[in-house]
Amino acid sequence: MVDSKVIEFKGMPLFQKARFRTPFIMQGDIKDFACFFYMVQGSLISYDRRGVHKISDKDAILKNCGSYIQEYVSSSSNEECEAIAVYLYPDLLKEIYKNEVPSFLKDDGIPVPKKLIANELVEQYMTNLAIYFENPASLDEELGILKIKELMLILLKSESHQDVRKLLSEIFAPVNVAFKEAIHRNLYNNLSVDQLAFICNMSVSSFKREFKKVFEDTPARYIKNKRLARAASELLCKNDPVSAIAYDCGFQDITTFSASFSDKYGMSPSKYRMAQIGK
Repeated sequence: MVDSKVIEFKGMPLFQKARFRTPFIMQGDIKDFACFFYMVQGSLISYDRRGVHKISDKDAILKNCGSYIQEYVSSSSNEECEAIAVYLYPDLLKEIYKNEVPSFLKDDGIPVPKKLIANELVEQYMTNLAIYFENPASLDEELGILKIKELMLILLKSESHQDVRKLLSEIFAPVNVAFKEAIHRNLYNNLSVDQLAFICNMSVSSFKREFKKVFEDTPARYIKNKRLARAASELLCKNDPVSAIAYDCGFQDITTFSASFSDKYGMSPSKYRMAQIGK
């Protein structure tokens, strides 16, 4: 992290602007609050129990409770990423709306983060917000509350208002994706066993025991076989290069992928494709 500026509200971070030198990977846990995350520059790849979520320049996403792993990727013209986060606390939103608690704080459900392509109002909001990072003292408590309410109004009046309203109605609900579903949603993401255990909020030993009980196999062997099976299928139905298919199936190292594929199918990925097509 190259730089981070935080504006607090009652001792808690309310707005944060940060710059990252890429590649940069971090992991964390969002508890009892939600976050409106806006990419000023660069791209974000975020993994959690619900799978992978990607945003790039001028895109935004609403994230909610749960453990996550995030990877920041720069654009071709710059080696750094910049992002702004707006933290949304249930108590603060209740204070904003006084005695009329909005319906989106009352409902339950399993939230699914949605990519929100920023419109001009969101872009202008973020541009104006950047001013306060240079002079945090000018954003007092009353103005901070108004800025949060402004963001809520912009989102609820955007073209994606129906998705936003639904997401806001669910966003403070605990993430309760079943263990088996969480694994299936992340099978082809480039995550290690340790990282999978983290986003499932489990120790590595507990994760391995639960995995063995559910799938009757070790995590490493089960995941590798699933990824190889998908790669074999894609080699036959796609014309993409072998390296692209390997990446799409969760392999980052083409050499390791080719060796594993040869061990399972008795030939290299390229020969497998040619042999199957020739039948």
